[in-house]
Amino acid sequence: MSEIDEKTKGAGSYHKIVSQEISFSRATGYDKEKTAVVPLARLARLEEDRLRKQEIDDRWQPEDETSRNMVIPVGEIIDVLRAARSVEEVAGVLVEMVANLVPRVLLLWERRGTLYGFASRGMGLEEVKLLTIELPRSFLRDLTCLNLELDSFRGPPRMTEMVERFYEILGGRPNEIMVLPVYVTSEDRWILYGDALDQPLPRFELRLVEVIVSRAGARADLLLDGKKW
Repeated sequence: MSEIDEKTKGAGSYHKIVSQEISFSRATGYDKEKTAVVPLARLARLEEDRLRKQEIDDRWQPEDETSRNMVIPVGEIIDVLRAARSVEEVAGVLVEMVANLVPRVLLLWERRGTLYGFASRGMGLEEVKLLTIELPRSFLRDLTCLNLELDSFRGPPRMTEMVERFYEILGGRPNEIMVLPVYVTSEDRWILYGDALDQPLPRFELRLVEVIVSRAGARADLLLDGKKW
């Protein structure tokens, strides 16, 4: 099989997975929540709600409401991810958790050098628009001036023609962004993107988000491999 055929097969397989999940979300009515394309398992949703109620914790010791450095216990993150039973549910859990820290979250799935829109929160992206996001891997360097093999990025975005088109889809250019990569399998990588549009990103520990993304990637890897965590 030629390299072109391999790429076509990989992209087709990805879109088939997402199309099946969209059909499921329509059947359950979840597609009415247009800021995310993937549904969460009932248990994961209940656990997420419980975590949100526990946001104010004595360990935070915030100086005031605007400077609170939000924390979600890693142990509870693992519990929520364990409740997810499909890669799509893992993606949904991930974007919802990170949305507790960053207002707008987008998850891209990278395969064979192409980035595909996979899940979002707070972006206002309807499912069809989300699925139109398809970018070359070089977009990450255009955006951050880094290769982003393993390192995360937080700072102002670079503006190139490709980046401008990207922000046209997202509905505005932000002042500050975060971009975190995580390897899911030897062929798959997730890129977690977040911004707050014209506001600076809230205060949070970037390392915490890296842990969340890493755990989600590990869970997705095991689910793709057909194993139980």
